[in-house]
Amino acid sequence: MSETEKTTMAEPTVESVQCHVCSGGVMRRTSIKIYNLNLGIVLILGGLLCVGTGILTFFGLIALLIGIYFLSAKKGVWLCDKCGAIVDRL
Repeated sequence: MSETEKTTMAEPTVESVQCHVCSGGVMRRTSIKIYNLNLGIVLILGGLLCVGTGILTFFGLIALLIGIYFLSAKKGVWLCDKCGAIVDRL
């Protein structure tokens, strides 16, 4: 299969759509954080404290992993440039 056939068979991507909330803005694809960053930082610091002191090392490692996930987790949304409405991308 040639490269041109592969590119024509791919699904088209939509970069922007009209806003359904304000009917005047353009919604663009973007990513936002899912969880609270402060909670992720607290979990990481608590995990480091537990692991560093040797008390509850297992729970400290779990807290570290969950904190790292909280800091890095994102989800794709549509964001209106005019009214600021946010809609989940499917």
